[in-house]
Amino acid sequence: MININNDEFDEFDRNADNVGIVHVLDENDEVMSNAKVQLYLNRNSLLGLGTELIRLAYNYVEGKHYHIEPADKETLCQRLGIFLTPDSNELIICCSDQDTIDEYLE
Repeated sequence: MININNDEFDEFDRNADNVGIVHVLDENDEVMSNAKVQLYLNRNSLLGLGTELIRLAYNYVEGKHYHIEPADKETLCQRLGIFLTPDSNELIICCSDQDTIDEYLE
């Protein structure tokens, strides 16, 4: 159960294993270091993506992934609850088990 007004006792962060990895890839799929990622999401895209990420978490399968490609007039495709504008970059969401944050900081 999510308490919208208080994040002090969220069960998912008790063990510090709520870890994600963000990479920005160049045209050769090489990881770009020191790159920044910006997401501009309005209220409905936050709700859509958030809802779909919760569904994905409850149906978690290691290695499952979604490619969210920018929309164009021919392929007006919504994935994971959002449309990406034509000038957006492709977004790939992957299910991947991680260690606790302490393991990465050692």
